[in-house]
Amino acid sequence: MTNIKNEKSKENFKNDDDVEKRLNPDYELKENGKKVLRLSSKVVGVLKKKQYGVFGHSAVQICSWTKKAMTGRGVCYKQKFYGVDTYLCMEMSPSAMWCQQNCTFCWRPMEFMKNLKIEKDEVDEPEEIIKNLFLERRKLISGMGGHSDIDIKLFRDSFQNLPTHYAISLSGEPTLYPKLPEMVWYLKTLPRTKSIFIVTNAQEPDFFQKILDEPKYQPTQLYISVDASNKELFSKINRSLYKDGWERLLKSLKIFSKLGCRRVIRYTMIKGLNDLDSLMDEYKNLFELGKPDLIEVKAYMHLGMSRYRHTKEQSPTFIEVQEFAKKLETLLGNYKLEGEAPNSKICVLRRVDSKHKLRIEEFENERYKKTILNSKNVIN
Repeated sequence: MTNIKNEKSKENFKNDDDVEKRLNPDYELKENGKKVLRLSSKVVGVLKKKQYGVFGHSAVQICSWTKKAMTGRGVCYKQKFYGVDTYLCMEMSPSAMWCQQNCTFCWRPMEFMKNLKIEKDEVDEPEEIIKNLFLERRKLISGMGGHSDIDIKLFRDSFQNLPTHYAISLSGEPTLYPKLPEMVWYLKTLPRTKSIFIVTNAQEPDFFQKILDEPKYQPTQLYISVDASNKELFSKINRSLYKDGWERLLKSLKIFSKLGCRRVIRYTMIKGLNDLDSLMDEYKNLFELGKPDLIEVKAYMHLGMSRYRHTKEQSPTFIEVQEFAKKLETLLGNYKLEGEAPNSKICVLRRVDSKHKLRIEEFENERYKKTILNSKNVIN
């Protein structure tokens, strides 16, 4: 089994204490006397340099696929499989720098995300977050109007109007935002909303129980990331800050199996680490526990801070992702490989008795096809 590099070398972080201090949150006292959580000014500065828009404890960013869609250079796999309007997507997070896991494959500086609790009385309201992040999104997208290849109709629609798709998955763990169910409900009331996707690490079983008990809070599509087949590997890759992190995942998967929304397990393939044949039966047990409608097999991408933890060789090619997906198809029996997106290095399996169908559209750009299949440097 491939080892994980020691990410906390002196070359990577000049001063651990200094970095952790800068990541500690601040608070703002509003006119009504309410104390609300805020990212520190230094963290906000770093995020803005990386082209994030920030409001309070929340953040938004323009995905590379949104930019490509408006310049005729392809669309996200979510449009190909799920009908999402790529150019009208808002990728955001209500808990931008809070997470209960330090996943080794994450491109963010997860080593210093040690905040496990956000109190309900110290956060911004869902409506306030969405309205302000929409304004931040407009600022970020405004400069694209002068691009030589811009589709001006798509640009104006994206710039002037509310999004039709909300991807609550940008950074941090969204289920730590205590009003996430209410945020989903608010988004559903907006006239342009077509879909809401949430990606979770399943470390908060109470969130899953709440949306099971009150279905109105369920998003269009809910993801659970499953990147390890057993407790030992989970501790090595996902590094939960909870002592019972593995048990929390299992509990969430059980509740997840009962939800009525479209449910997806996302597996990130790290070559030589979590893709071994000896692990396949354990994955089968986990997938049978969660009973997802869909399984996304996705390549680890050698980007950002993950480069200090993994080697470039651990990022599989699309062909390798495809081969793993076919192994799962054979092993599980009741799932079929129905979708492939070489430009995102991802394959999707669908449970044969699921009521949820994939919407397959061919958007592949010819200029990518010759290099995409075996490339290790495809933008995700």
